[in-house]
Amino acid sequence: MPVPVDELTNDDPFPVKPDTNEYEALSFLVEHHEYGFTLSEIAARTDLSEASTSKAMTRLFENGLVERAETIYYIDPRRADELKQRFASLDSAVRLFETAPDDAYANQGWEQEVPSLDRDERTETASEHSKTAEERAEALIADIEDRRAEE
Repeated sequence: MPVPVDELTNDDPFPVKPDTNEYEALSFLVEHHEYGFTLSEIAARTDLSEASTSKAMTRLFENGLVERAETIYYIDPRRADELKQRFASLDSAVRLFETAPDDAYANQGWEQEVPSLDRDERTETASEHSKTAEERAEALIADIEDRRAEE
């Protein structure tokens, strides 16, 4: 019997947020995915307390992000690349929000400049939108560099 694709996809958000103990512990394990570590070793190498490490590792294990063999925590080698990609995405998003000016959308009518996702409204202007987006990106980068130079 066919199964609807909606039932096969997992739309749950990644359960680890930046600047949390879970993020710190998991990123350490992902970086050193070829080894397993005890709670004490993870705590020592991440500067987390053992109590914080214990709580974080319990949550990571319950969420299925880490494996445990007796007192050793590790990353399933088959998931290491996926988790590396997740962290790269999270880190990119954090950098984007840290570098974007607070007034990025302050210009009145900005939403009119966003290209439509509606197939009927998309025409040959897609390349025009790309050029405009590139020009906006270059201007935004120049603005950020100017602000940094002023600091």
